[in-house]
Amino acid sequence: MLNKPQALWSDALLLAALFLLFALMPMASAPLEYRREAISAAQLWRVFTGHFVHLNMAHAAMNALGTLLVSLVFVREISRPQWWCLVLAAPLTISLGLWIKQPELQGYVGFSGVLHALLYLGVVRLLATAPILAASILLLLVSRQIWEQTSGYNPDYLRGVIHGRVMPDAHLFGGLTGMALGSFTLWRDYRAGRLGKDNSSGYSSKTGPTPDA
Repeated sequence: MLNKPQALWSDALLLAALFLLFALMPMASAPLEYRREAISAAQLWRVFTGHFVHLNMAHAAMNALGTLLVSLVFVREISRPQWWCLVLAAPLTISLGLWIKQPELQGYVGFSGVLHALLYLGVVRLLATAPILAASILLLLVSRQIWEQTSGYNPDYLRGVIHGRVMPDAHLFGGLTGMALGSFTLWRDYRAGRLGKDNSSGYSSKTGPTPDA
């Protein structure tokens, strides 16, 4: 594998706890939401913090569960530095995309865009070790993203649960961010000659067991 397995579940659990804690304190969440008017008034922290607060507990729980699942499924593909790079950078790229593409959008909250970034990162990096599986998943993800951009997609399908509409553009910009980081890290690993190597067992066909095997 490209990365030695790292326990990302603890990082995901930290984020999940943060989502649920903010959901329990809606008054504390309000000053953190992405609000275009407030951002225009120099409350710039909202472009980042808006992605860590949610519409209600159900919304927070859905993203908390999704974050935990990604951390478990892609434990070999995503390293801890890559994980936190996206968690910290994707909110900014998503907010920038929303700001430019949707000037009429007055408010947004939720981690789903960043979650899409993490998902795309894991799938793109999986191309190096399971190309057919990864390409199939990537095709499904991209197809859904395209569908979300059409008039046939209903952004209100979860309104009864999360008390708001889904924001396809957050998924779009998150996915593009994750794909970009995944592609860059694969290129970097290729240049370094690390692709296709799996020393997680502590054994090399040329040298035999490593000293700590």
